[in-house]
Amino acid sequence: MDLPPLLNSARKGGLARVAALTVMQGVAAGAGAFATRSLFEAIHQGQSLPFIGLAVLVGAGLVFAATRIAARYAGERIGQDYAREIRAALFDQAARMPAQAVAQRRSGYMSLRFVGDMTAFRDWPALGLPGVVAAAVLIPAALFILWLLHPTLALVVGGLVTLSLVAITAGGLSLPATQRRLRARRARIAAEMAERMPMAPHLDRLGRRGTELALLDRLTDRMVSAALRQRLTVESLKAVPDAAAGVAAAAVMILGHQLELQAGTIAASLAVLGLLVTPLRDLGAAWDYWSAFRAAAVKATAALDRRPRDLYRAGRSLPSGPVAVGLSKVQLSSGRLLTRKILPGVVEVIPLAPCDALILHNLLLGLDDPGTGTILLSGIDLRDLSRGTLRRNVALVGPSPQILQGSLRRALTLGCDTRPDDQRLVRLATAQGLQPLLTRLGGLHGRVQEGGRNLTDAERDAISLVRLHLLRPKLVLVAPETGSDAVSSLRRYLTKRKATIIATREI
Repeated sequence: MDLPPLLNSARKGGLARVAALTVMQGVAAGAGAFATRSLFEAIHQGQSLPFIGLAVLVGAGLVFAATRIAARYAGERIGQDYAREIRAALFDQAARMPAQAVAQRRSGYMSLRFVGDMTAFRDWPALGLPGVVAAAVLIPAALFILWLLHPTLALVVGGLVTLSLVAITAGGLSLPATQRRLRARRARIAAEMAERMPMAPHLDRLGRRGTELALLDRLTDRMVSAALRQRLTVESLKAVPDAAAGVAAAAVMILGHQLELQAGTIAASLAVLGLLVTPLRDLGAAWDYWSAFRAAAVKATAALDRRPRDLYRAGRSLPSGPVAVGLSKVQLSSGRLLTRKILPGVVEVIPLAPCDALILHNLLLGLDDPGTGTILLSGIDLRDLSRGTLRRNVALVGPSPQILQGSLRRALTLGCDTRPDDQRLVRLATAQGLQPLLTRLGGLHGRVQEGGRNLTDAERDAISLVRLHLLRPKLVLVAPETGSDAVSSLRRYLTKRKATIIATREI
């Protein structure tokens, strides 16, 4: 999957609005410069200040301020829209990947893709690219205004602007490597912290607090060193226009005196110099935004290039009734190749280690690719079944159902097509022994924490059983850690509905 294009039709329109607003800034700045000249000439000649000149000066300032705000707003919309598209593409790709491949990624790196990199994807189109557009419009506009005021001033200031652009470009070329180094070190810290924070009390009990703090301190020192180098470069690039502006102002004053220019022309020229500083400074920052964007794009492209699961090729459905399961040379975590034929409607016990049981469950649930092995459900290759068919017809009973933070109602019905009314859902939950949970949480609206952290194993078992009753699947997988109460409930369920059962321990 390719990285989404930076400029689609909508974002091109937004960038065009930024350019139009920037042109208006240039026009306003020009009008303000000439109004400044007229006002200074009136002061020099001892005349009263012309009302039109004052009105134009005030109006130019208001227009410049309003269009700058509008341009930044339009740029932010572009950046947020692109970040949303990138975020959706990354999540969509992660959803298509094998579960084991996602699980093997350190959580800190995964969070960085969705948080840290999103800042880079947003800032370049929101701030960097509009800054480049503004510079491309305002710098020539300012030099043209100076040319109208006096050609010699335009030539001298233009030369200083050119030198500034060369210096900014030369410094900016070093930023991509600096950004890559900084982001790599920041990612390492994110991964180490994400791994250690949940177990921090246990590490303290094991006498590892000082050791782990020392490790994090060393990693932080390296990250800070890279961050300071990056900040020094960026601020140096942004400072170049300020230094050049001081030299240019002195040059304007000297030339104005030598050429015997009127005070109004000199004052207007100095006002135009102020217009030049901002876009030149934005160019320095734009290099940093672009460098961060490129570093994030490399990582995102690599993530999007990962091979997805080879599933859902034909979108077929299963016949009615319990399914027959055929496993041929299915490779498990231990390296064992599992071959087994399971008749429909039976309870099949396949003794497996927990790690192998996890792999088998993931394969049958369609979370992992069988690879060179073959899995047949009622004679149909699992790869050829539709996503909906697998979701509705294969269910896992155990204390680890997928639970998002939210209401108990959502936890009970996650992944189920059937959305019963609250009364029926309460009856189902109560039948599985969840009345104490309903009371504790305050009913179906009660909050369940991420992953069901505020639930017991037995309660999570029961939630998976409620989903079982709602789905009525043809194949039921029983996790090895499933409690005895849940197993008993499953046996009662089987007296009413036929299904094929696969367990990895005696039930």
